Amino acid sequence: MSARFLHRALAAALVATVAACAAPQIYHGQLSALDKGLSPAEAVARLKLPPTWTDTATVEGRTFTFQRYALNNGIQTDLYLLAYEKERLVFWGYVAEFRRQADRDLSAAVGQVLARHPGG
Repeated sequence: MSARFLHRALAAALVATVAACAAPQIYHGQLSALDKGLSPAEAVARLKLPPTWTDTATVEGRTFTFQRYALNNGIQTDLYLLAYEKERLVFWGYVAEFRRQADRDLSAAVGQVLARHPGG
């Protein structure tokens, strides 16, 4: 193989890798559009971007639905979740924030969905 062919093949692989990592992202400024009580569809409309996945978990008879977003914090992209109970937004934040909040059932539900989605 020629060096030129290898260079082109490497460049094409790099472009494909970067494109795969550049998932749609939300930005910190968009979070001010969120309010407790929004439906999943209303939150998506306000963020102007669909989640990368949606999943549900039930803990102690309570069912929570989660939407996963990639939040660009200006330096890197982090996992960011919106949580709904009875089709209404009840909490949103980084995974660490979910684990620190007082609702133990919600914290356990986050653990369930993240176990099903390794790597966020």
